[in-house]
Amino acid sequence: MIAVFAAARAAVSRRRLQTLIVAMVVLLSAATGVLAIGLLVVSHAPFDNAFAAAHGAEVRATVSSATPHASLASTATAPGVVAAAGPFDQVIASISNADHLQLGSATIAGRSVEAGPVDRLSLDTGGWLTGPGEIVLSRDFAGPLADRVGDNIIVNLPGSPSLRLVGIADSVTGTADAWVWPSQTDVLHATGASIAEQMLYRFSSHRTDVELRTALTKATAALPAGAVVGVSTYLTTRQEANRSISAFVPFVVAFAILGIVMSVLISTNVVNGAVVSGYRTIGVLKTLGFTPRQVVTVYVIQVLVPSIIGCAAGVGLGVALATPLLAQTDRAYNLPGAVGGVPIWIMVSVFIAAPILVALAAFGPAIRAGRLAANQAISVGRAPRAGRGYRLRRRLAATRLPRSVAFGLGLPLARPARAVGTVVAIMLGAVTLVFAVGLSASLGRIHNGFSRVQSVPVVVHLMGGDPANAGPVMSQKPGTAPPGPTITSTEAETVIAAQSGTAHTAEVRHVQIHIAGVNEEATVEAYSGDASWVGFPMISGHWYTGADQVVASSYLLRLTGHHVGDRLTLIGEGGQRTVTVTGDFLDGSDDLDLVAGADTLSGINTSTEPPDIEIGLASGTNTSKYASSLQRSFPSNAGVFVEDKTQNNSERTFVILNALIATLTLLLCGVAALGVLNTVVLNTRERVHEIGVLKSLGMTPRQIRTMIVTSMIGLGLFAGAVAVPCGVALQHLIVPAMGNAAGTALPRSIIDVYGTGQLLLLGCIGIVIAVAGALLPATWAAQTRAANALRAE
Repeated sequence: MIAVFAAARAAVSRRRLQTLIVAMVVLLSAATGVLAIGLLVVSHAPFDNAFAAAHGAEVRATVSSATPHASLASTATAPGVVAAAGPFDQVIASISNADHLQLGSATIAGRSVEAGPVDRLSLDTGGWLTGPGEIVLSRDFAGPLADRVGDNIIVNLPGSPSLRLVGIADSVTGTADAWVWPSQTDVLHATGASIAEQMLYRFSSHRTDVELRTALTKATAALPAGAVVGVSTYLTTRQEANRSISAFVPFVVAFAILGIVMSVLISTNVVNGAVVSGYRTIGVLKTLGFTPRQVVTVYVIQVLVPSIIGCAAGVGLGVALATPLLAQTDRAYNLPGAVGGVPIWIMVSVFIAAPILVALAAFGPAIRAGRLAANQAISVGRAPRAGRGYRLRRRLAATRLPRSVAFGLGLPLARPARAVGTVVAIMLGAVTLVFAVGLSASLGRIHNGFSRVQSVPVVVHLMGGDPANAGPVMSQKPGTAPPGPTITSTEAETVIAAQSGTAHTAEVRHVQIHIAGVNEEATVEAYSGDASWVGFPMISGHWYTGADQVVASSYLLRLTGHHVGDRLTLIGEGGQRTVTVTGDFLDGSDDLDLVAGADTLSGINTSTEPPDIEIGLASGTNTSKYASSLQRSFPSNAGVFVEDKTQNNSERTFVILNALIATLTLLLCGVAALGVLNTVVLNTRERVHEIGVLKSLGMTPRQIRTMIVTSMIGLGLFAGAVAVPCGVALQHLIVPAMGNAAGTALPRSIIDVYGTGQLLLLGCIGIVIAVAGALLPATWAAQTRAANALRAE
């Protein structure tokens, strides 16, 4: 065995370039595997994992402030209660910062412990409360203040309490929007505020909403009648989170499969080529008396050494790439602490699997070589067998193509199996890039469809409008109660119409109604006037044209079992109306959404809240300048807030997903380029004598470089031509699957994102990958002296 290890060690040190290529391919393959499998694992039930890790609250009970604390606390030990936290004082109040940036109405809880027995909070930035005078905001509620820890926060209650923002945290089930110290009485016990108590529970039986509510009823049976004024269960949050998560699983699976298949293919191709190029060495070893088994062992060890080193580095690289990306994936899923990092078992599995794969790839060719007689192994290792592709190469040489190009196009024909493996590797890399480009474009269009920012870049909110639909806006003086609107919607429309750059306006009210036969409440976006321009992406059917027509979100139709053309009965506080669904649209909300004219709700809606006014701008209008100018056009005390939607349009989900797509694409294309590099190195070494002859006959270094690069361009062109339809087909398969997983159909405009020019450009990707992998060995061959090349064989 000493001789075996000595021979293997000598082979590793002597074939440095081959060793480096094997190590680099395994490195990138291992990194891709860690990242792809990590993503796949993270996408499996992340809400359940986050909920378990955070000891999430299965039930949040809002209890009347008149209930004695002792009685409420005693419910924590009631039968069926596994764990409980509270009671926490709770108040509802609007929040702004010192710059009058209004964040909206918040549920504020008095809580001194970050990680209690139930609902352990996850800190994003900053720290936890240390006493009165401080406040922690939830990630979703903080919005533009998420990166401004240290700012002063104004709670709009009597006395205008000012608190220092010390941290951004989150609850897996959103038990509160903000937390203050329990003794912060100027907030929690403010005169005239909406005050209550909060209790958080975990029960032994928690499979259904009915079981949870029944368990809560039993636990609070000793409280005064009517003490529990509000109940919410974690199942609603879980359903919403899983809907978002399930939409991204098809994309993650696609990249994981591409990464694993390419890693296996390239690793096998590289090792097979390395073994074939070592046939001559194997023949020499057999001449020296090595048995077939020893020969196989020598070569398996020879490729295992660089593969183990490369795998170790690759796992480290994969973890380094995955950790920041996966740490942000919980943000994409809107879950606190859902990911954490790459599980240890993934790192161990990849570290074990990659070298085993390399060994298996080397084992087959090495056994074949070990069975050869010594003289056969030596002769096989010198060059490809004569006659392989000879006729076609001769015909290419007889064409009018430059001789270097003709010779280059014929080179891969000497090793057809190796050429096929290289084509498949380039094709998979190109497919990945084509798919990634289309997927990113589709995600961009989905984002624009959700936000409608291209059609409606500016929204005017009149004081008293729905705060859930208002973005960050300029508030009145902090601490004052929101007044009734001092300007009517008609007066606001007049001011807007006079503003330069205004193209369209439409008033909209967000009205909650019920649909007959549907338990969950629905939201109607009720527009006054022509609203066909507001940018809802239509999937099928047409826009409403009368008071008896509505368009519905695809999510609503799927959830309720209705279809375009069905009749729905809308029920409001003032009455009911039967309408026809004329079309369905794409909507990113988890609510059941309908869009209709304001007259559709006539006799149904009794709300008198002022509407929002959505504004479409003329082409070329600067949105930021328009919004600022329009805000100044209203009196400062008019209760009018102008929202520039383009300033708050960077949805973190899409940013993170695009980062994941870019990272995986670069890794996979890098693996493909290394596969090309390996092929060119092997071809060049096998043809080193031929290159020396060509140089002796007068071929210049530039022509040699052109010949070597051209040998891969033909393969790259073919691979790119095949990759384009395959990548487009994959994108057309995955994007609708993502929509179906999210419970919505998608418009064709979101799926059909490739233009003719773009497809032609993407068809050249195979050439780019081929050239990138061939340049280095081509330069090496071009710089080799003719005498050295002739002696090398």
